[in-house]
Amino acid sequence: MPYVEQSIVIQMPPSAVFAFIAHQPERLPDWWRAFHSQERVTPPPTVVGSISRYAYNMMGVRIKGEHQIVEMEADARLLVRTLSGIDGIFEFTFAPADGGTELTIRVDYALPGSVLGQMINRPAIEQSNERDLIEGLQNLKWLLETGETAYPSS
Repeated sequence: MPYVEQSIVIQMPPSAVFAFIAHQPERLPDWWRAFHSQERVTPPPTVVGSISRYAYNMMGVRIKGEHQIVEMEADARLLVRTLSGIDGIFEFTFAPADGGTELTIRVDYALPGSVLGQMINRPAIEQSNERDLIEGLQNLKWLLETGETAYPSS
């Protein structure tokens, strides 16, 4: 199963970074632009079992589905599994670092489409997903460190 994994240090405490990601899932498209939408299905607060609905753009293909929180350790770790759309697991880890938080996001996912299509497109898809994650982390860092409510449109 392919995966992407990236880390960034954000000059905010782990509790603030965790709260933004875990308790404001609808803000995901504000910083991770490959997500067109993310909306709660279950009401707040976010707990193990909470579900949200998403629309994701993978190289021009819109994939819709649902995510569910499967593990949650306050200010330290969040594990989210896709229930539909694409088979995947999102792991967020939050660790104190350099006066802030080192946020690591790892996404394990299955490629959509036929086996032949996966073989041909796998490197391009993986590179695109890696770029999207790096850009998302940089956007998140900017949003949290500046206190702005939205990242400037590109």
